[in-house]
Amino acid sequence: MRKKIIIGVIILLLIIVGVFVYFNVGIETEYIPESEIDESEYRNTIISLYFQNKESKELQIETRLIDSKELLDNPYNKLINLLLEGTTLETLESAIPKETKLIGTVLENDCLVVNLSKEFIEKQEGDAVAKVNSIYSIVNTVTELKEITSVRILIEGEANKGFESDGIKFDNVFVRIK
Repeated sequence: MRKKIIIGVIILLLIIVGVFVYFNVGIETEYIPESEIDESEYRNTIISLYFQNKESKELQIETRLIDSKELLDNPYNKLINLLLEGTTLETLESAIPKETKLIGTVLENDCLVVNLSKEFIEKQEGDAVAKVNSIYSIVNTVTELKEITSVRILIEGEANKGFESDGIKFDNVFVRIK
């Protein structure tokens, strides 16, 4: 009796294995990826850039996936230059005048000093909201980095009074607004 049970179990196992092999159910063969994974894909990081909504004029985030190697040399310059290049979304627009150039950045403790060309002031169009957005698109973008809590803006290397006609002064540092 015992032999019949053992033989019956063995036959049952052989039938089950045969069915799995025949129908290839649950048995994986070699995995072949659709494409090879490039080394640079492992280094991708998400960054947040702040642009102005065309309709509401509120600042909104555009996220981008970039190679983190691009942030190694000078992440501050890279982020601001991406802002100056403009948005890739149709619903957003840059609040910073197109002619504006980044002269350079310097990190002083936790304050990033951003030196911009005079076009940032001279070519600025729009009302006070547009001018505030041009400042805070920079501030909010760079304060995404943990080491930066404030931003000071220089124009052509000098402290500028700001957008005087709208009462926006560059005397103090700018901190992130939510």
